Amino acid sequence: MIVLDHRQLRGTDRDAAGPGWTSLRLLVKSDGMGFSMTETQVLPGAVLRLEYKHHIEACYCIGGAGTVIELDSGTRHEITQGVLYAPNAHDRHEVHVPEDGEALHLICVFSPALQGDEVHGPDGSYAAPEV
Repeated sequence: MIVLDHRQLRGTDRDAAGPGWTSLRLLVKSDGMGFSMTETQVLPGAVLRLEYKHHIEACYCIGGAGTVIELDSGTRHEITQGVLYAPNAHDRHEVHVPEDGEALHLICVFSPALQGDEVHGPDGSYAAPEV
């Protein structure tokens, strides 16, 4: 059984961040679950352009508000507490959080599992997982 307190993970190698976001990696590849789970915050004023070429992701909003834009179609989705979004086809997308709002607080699941220390590359993706 794995039991973790997110407060004990702060400041460790599972506490990743980049421009406009922070992500506490609750479950990672080495935990052996076959997926990873993160507690992610997209910060006020952030615009993240993402395309997970090597992973699929599902994000469940537990606080804050933002907009996800599907870049290929221009479709906009308002994300608020209780809303899940999943770019299940490696969709190119942007996440926008208003400058005057609070952080968009998400619980995210990735498959295959993240190592735990990944940051987004220039194309908005994480590197292909090591086999």
